[in-house]
Amino acid sequence: MLAVLSLTAALQLAAPASAAPPQGWPHPPPLSPQRLQADLRFLASDELGGRETGSFGAAVAADWIESRFRQLGLEPLAGSYRLGFPASPLHLDPDRTRLTVLGRDGAEDRAIQLGADFLPHPTAPAGSAEGEVVFAGYAIQAPEFEYDDLGGLDLRGKVALVLRWEPGPEDKDSPFEGTRMTRHATLAAKVRACQERGAVAVLVAPPPLYAKEPDAPGAPFWPAYSPFFQSLEGLVERQISEKERSDGNLTPRKVAEQIFCTLQVSAPLGASLPVALISRRQAEKLVRAGGGDLRRWVQETEQAGSGDGFPLGQTIRLEVGLLPARVQGWDIAGLLPGSDPELRDQLIVVGAHYDHVGSSEDGRIWNGADDNGSGSCGLLGIAEAFAWGGEPPRRSVLFLAFSGEELGLLGASWFLASGVVDPRRIKAMVNLDMIGRSLSGSVHVLGSKSAGGLAELVGAQARGLELRHDFENEQFFDRSDQAPFYFQRVPVLFFNTDEHPDYHKPSDTWDKIDYRTTANIAVLAWRVVKELADTPTPPRFEDGYRRLSPRFGSRPDLLIPFPVSFEDRLDY
Repeated sequence: MLAVLSLTAALQLAAPASAAPPQGWPHPPPLSPQRLQADLRFLASDELGGRETGSFGAAVAADWIESRFRQLGLEPLAGSYRLGFPASPLHLDPDRTRLTVLGRDGAEDRAIQLGADFLPHPTAPAGSAEGEVVFAGYAIQAPEFEYDDLGGLDLRGKVALVLRWEPGPEDKDSPFEGTRMTRHATLAAKVRACQERGAVAVLVAPPPLYAKEPDAPGAPFWPAYSPFFQSLEGLVERQISEKERSDGNLTPRKVAEQIFCTLQVSAPLGASLPVALISRRQAEKLVRAGGGDLRRWVQETEQAGSGDGFPLGQTIRLEVGLLPARVQGWDIAGLLPGSDPELRDQLIVVGAHYDHVGSSEDGRIWNGADDNGSGSCGLLGIAEAFAWGGEPPRRSVLFLAFSGEELGLLGASWFLASGVVDPRRIKAMVNLDMIGRSLSGSVHVLGSKSAGGLAELVGAQARGLELRHDFENEQFFDRSDQAPFYFQRVPVLFFNTDEHPDYHKPSDTWDKIDYRTTANIAVLAWRVVKELADTPTPPRFEDGYRRLSPRFGSRPDLLIPFPVSFEDRLDY
């Protein structure tokens, strides 16, 4: 009853603002300083307790944002405005996680050992699948390199066994791009190719000749098999001072879990079928039982410049069970369908995270007015400006209010991992994070190197606004929700007004926001989104920050300080 009464009171406090825009405000009223201030006074109020992911205050904020999306007539995504994700480390249920080769003609089933010989991919869904195993080679179809080992292969209802990487990954003269791995080598691309051809599950194995480790990859990503997980909290405790803990509302356990959650979702697959990584020895055994020789296949494929898959004549059952997550987070999604029948399937994503770091036992509240109440209110204002502004743009616009950002970009990463939207549909992502504490009317715009023409687009749309924009502060590029989209090859722009003395402190309150400049930044973002949604030709992604196409053998460049070897990385 107390929770119901508290929620009712909070939502009454959050009634739509009636504040009229100031005289002479030439932009959409939902983006006026008065409207943004009215929204932010609620979102950063003490009643919401700092909006820590999984908390009551975060639930109230989520309800409020969802109600606003509904009022604006935005549509749910895949039938729901809410997209849940785990906000605490995932744990396998060993009693419900099995890989079994089913016996034929009365023979006994053969169980493959969990841990040493197989581990599920942490961003693939739980569930079970059974089917005949088909060896699909590297699962690459690349006309530009005249390579195809998927053509003519029937994967409908089958379990696909695929190899990691590309043919000749150590050869600087390989037909692909030498030792630099292309987009075809990503696990997400391989799984997507099998899924689109009707596979019910995917097994991924390192190829002979190049894999040095005998066991299945992925142990660092699961608590029961990670040699570092159990010691992580102690390591954090020795490295974070008492002042850092007090100022940022941190505990060693919180930080350790944040690091591990970030690690587990660092390579989102976007799959809707179970995926497991298996050891080299098990892959060789499966191919040998099907009449082939995996080592010889790899050698002959490199010599011939092409490879063919083939059925292995065995049936496998893959079962993946997870223990319930201790903390649940929620992204809130609202879709504005585009008006052009030929372009409406394409998406422009507008994002902002609404979570912050919560409150402490001694009663202090980290209200998070700038971080990121300011960006969240800007997101709501942009959504209302589109609804207020008449005919929708040509492309669809997807508004995403993320949670879990403060835990390591979890909401954005799990959105991409969920597969609810194919990232190839997303033509650009615009992110607003900390847009409320501008110095002298300035705003940093990060991400302009992710596609040609983005800097010019921002410059053109900034004309007539009381803003000074620059393309600096790129050191913050990986620290907000646009970063996971960039790693999915989506052009991104990120609006930010920099850190300040109140960053991640209880003193980040609504009364310190520069609402006039915040409103102008929101107007700029609205204009940019409108142009991106209407332009005949969307921006074309460029890896201007050189984060993609790593060299074979290189360790992953993770957001968190966690040791992962090359063979254990889960993105390639």
